[in-house]
Amino acid sequence: MANITMQDNRVIAIIKLVGLEGLFRAPSKGIDHCLITALVERWRPETHTFHLPHGEMSITLEDVEVILGLPIDGEVLIGMTAVEDGDWKQLCVELLGFEVPANDNTTLVGQRNLISRLVQRIAEPLPHDTTEMQIHQYARCYILALLGDKIFMDKSGDRVHLMFLEFLRNLCRPRQIRTQFFHNYHLQFIKGLQPTINLGIS
Repeated sequence: MANITMQDNRVIAIIKLVGLEGLFRAPSKGIDHCLITALVERWRPETHTFHLPHGEMSITLEDVEVILGLPIDGEVLIGMTAVEDGDWKQLCVELLGFEVPANDNTTLVGQRNLISRLVQRIAEPLPHDTTEMQIHQYARCYILALLGDKIFMDKSGDRVHLMFLEFLRNLCRPRQIRTQFFHNYHLQFIKGLQPTINLGIS
């Protein structure tokens, strides 16, 4: 994502409508494996805090709001994290505008898509006569790449879960993604539960 700078005002307007402008403006980060290892060693699940030389520390919802500029106000929405028919490849065609070939076993593994494939899709700028549907598919690719690059990296750092697409289906009247969603997801992940999706709406 570091080499892709979004210049298209039509896509930037959608990012703002969804409530991810702060994430859009935040710089890309690489995975620091040494830092992650050090934090894991200092994590205490009993208190949900990091035990550091200067005392205990925890990351709060307000920290996430300030650092990433994500809004925290609004109602919380809980939604499904799976496609009814389980056809994630069809969801890629419908909502992202690209097809995953049947013999391609690397782009889509289970429900996780390669971030580099999304970046490849948005590498070329949109023409001026693009249809609304194509703009929305392009914007979804960019938003999904943003989420995977800056918040929801997997262990390899190169994939993002497609469950977020269902919440980006209607970009004419999008639901704003709220920090409560990210907070709840991470809290459940830390506790070892199967995360559910919580998105705020405004």
